[in-house]
Amino acid sequence: MLNRRNLRIKAMQTLFAFQQLRTSNRQISWERLEEASKDLPGTAPDQVANLEQLFKQQLIEPGNLPKEFTEEQKAGIEAELSTYNRQISKDLKFLRSQMLLEVEDVHKLFLWVLALFLALADFEGMLLAKSLLQGRQKVYLKDMRSIEVLQKSLADTQLPSWDANQDRVSQWYKEIKNHQGLTEEFGKETSGLDAEVKKLRYIFKSILWKSESFQNFFEEYDRGWIENKDIIKSLVNKTFKSITDEGVVLAPLSYQWEDDKQFFADIFDTTIKHESWSEKLIGDSSKNWKTDRIAQVDMILLKMALSEMINFPSIPVKVTINEYIEMSKKYSTPKSKKFINGLLDVLANDLMASGTIKKSGRGLIDNK
Repeated sequence: MLNRRNLRIKAMQTLFAFQQLRTSNRQISWERLEEASKDLPGTAPDQVANLEQLFKQQLIEPGNLPKEFTEEQKAGIEAELSTYNRQISKDLKFLRSQMLLEVEDVHKLFLWVLALFLALADFEGMLLAKSLLQGRQKVYLKDMRSIEVLQKSLADTQLPSWDANQDRVSQWYKEIKNHQGLTEEFGKETSGLDAEVKKLRYIFKSILWKSESFQNFFEEYDRGWIENKDIIKSLVNKTFKSITDEGVVLAPLSYQWEDDKQFFADIFDTTIKHESWSEKLIGDSSKNWKTDRIAQVDMILLKMALSEMINFPSIPVKVTINEYIEMSKKYSTPKSKKFINGLLDVLANDLMASGTIKKSGRGLIDNK
């Protein structure tokens, strides 16, 4: 199922995408300003260079423009800054919206994987109706009570049909039918609902999930498949386990989705909101490293961790630090774990001593 580490990872990836867009927009804005400056009367080459430095400074710390620049030059900088800020605001809004939608789409993808079993059963029925499949060659999906239970539960869901991917359904059915282990494990026709559920779980876990064509298909279909597939696998297994004669419980994305969704949005929003403050704090505390030398992913993870420690009083500091250390192992450099661990430990102690981090309750204050 979806957990908060999954959400932290997805927020980190969206923040990284935003950073890339912002860098690109800065370059585009500067190039436009540089080109426009060349046409302004009295603008020497060295002034163009000064304009670049000034423009970049204004992006970071907006303020009054120096008097030595002409009114036309100032107007050009202010106009480009306004254009840049509008684009950044637009990009941020879009990425945040997509981030939230894509997480909820994980549940739809899980339901579509469940619907694949209905498509496989229908495909088997079609082969039998056309006498293209002998009884002894059947997988015995069509007559399963568990398939009927799934069908009723999925009846009201708005899912894309598998009809457009019948070639894949056909291929996967053949892989299942020809899988030697299936016959050895379950024989031919399955008797009883419990045995059916075990068979469905075996087909999913030991045949489909290990199929290269299955993984390739979903990797092409879902750009987040690498992160999402373990969530999907967990949801499918939990759903299969819940099948009884009375029905089936379609596994929820998480047991407290509304709370998790709020956490997801808040960790993203607060990281953006306090970005300048956290970047300065990181820079001041890592004297041996200039901020532009810190790996981009490390910087994002540090900013997120600081935001979480300060803005989420119910999450223990040590939990936050451990979460971002684990993320750094997978998504950053080999040295990131040690760097992030050491820096966050120092920052957490300093911020708790100053009262910036406020935690209460058993297990929430200890940072050791």
